[in-house]
Amino acid sequence: MAGPPTFIELSRVEQALELRSYLRSIGASLEENAPENIEEDMLEIISKCDACLETDLSDTDIESFLCSIVSVIIGIGTVEVESKLVTEFSQKLSKYEEDRFSNIILKTLWLLFGSVDPKLPARFQLYSDIIDVAKRNKQLLLVYEGIESLNKSLLSINHIKKQKQSLLRQLHSALIENGHSELAAEVMVELLRNYTADDGKQAKDDAKRCIASAIADPTTFLFEPLLSLAPVISLQSTPLHELLVIFVSGNLANYLDFYKGHKDLIKSLGLDHNANIHKMKLLTVMSLAEDSSIISFETIQQQVQVNAEQVEPFLLELFGTKLVRGRMDQAAKKVNISSTMYRTFSKQRWQMLRDSFFSWRSCLSVIEEGMKTVVSNSQA
Repeated sequence: MAGPPTFIELSRVEQALELRSYLRSIGASLEENAPENIEEDMLEIISKCDACLETDLSDTDIESFLCSIVSVIIGIGTVEVESKLVTEFSQKLSKYEEDRFSNIILKTLWLLFGSVDPKLPARFQLYSDIIDVAKRNKQLLLVYEGIESLNKSLLSINHIKKQKQSLLRQLHSALIENGHSELAAEVMVELLRNYTADDGKQAKDDAKRCIASAIADPTTFLFEPLLSLAPVISLQSTPLHELLVIFVSGNLANYLDFYKGHKDLIKSLGLDHNANIHKMKLLTVMSLAEDSSIISFETIQQQVQVNAEQVEPFLLELFGTKLVRGRMDQAAKKVNISSTMYRTFSKQRWQMLRDSFFSWRSCLSVIEEGMKTVVSNSQA
């Protein structure tokens, strides 16, 4: 059996003929005579391109053949023609779910994504198909490097609002499914930023998902940025917004009081009540650490509602999260706080930071003048 076609200074039409001939040689049901129109020819070839996945060809040969198709598609004609071929090819490959070929298909589609004109409208659908393949293959991090990178490479170029929102929603779901909850939260926040207060039900539904995902994520402890997003603002005066505010700045007692009257809401959001309690315990001590550098074991015991024997294991777990840093003094039954992550950053804290900065700058000026005096005296 002949190997995959190799193009050496062939015209696009000749390349298509080589591809057609190769597909026929491996059993694909294609007519020998190609349509006169190159677009129609490539559409037929693409419709049968998965025939290479049904043979005993080596992975190298399969990849080489699929990449040959990519080389013909790139810049084949008008934007409309190229977009149509790109979409047909990506849809054809992305729907092939045989695990053995997931890597090859992902590499091929990623090559296509990086090769087509960045302004090509079909890149949205292409990236959507890439997400599906990468999710199945649990390799999303190969094709998603963060929201900033995605904005630069795709979202800021062809800004169609509904299309962008749909893609971000799909990416969020895929990241959650693959266990990348922190990155998923980043994507959901970006999605909410694309809504305005006038976007209605869909915006509110996504805001609900965002809040629920953030609360459920065991690595998320800072919720204040969500409050400034338009879809979240639209939820004000609702129990869900009240719940979010508790996770922003409330304590364990606040949450337990809320839960008494809103058990059905917690259940409908798919949240684990015990996990919520655990997170609120950590958040409660974070708040205590913001206000005091020394906290007694008794205060911690009361605030997080644990018995005396559970205080030290709880503090060890808290220190392990790096949310609060400190040192336990078992003899004095207290903990000395060295630093903490702030749950909220109020105007007063900004003022304190500003004052600290100016104090630090003033100290540096004094040191600088002192060094000048020392240098001057040593030269005298």
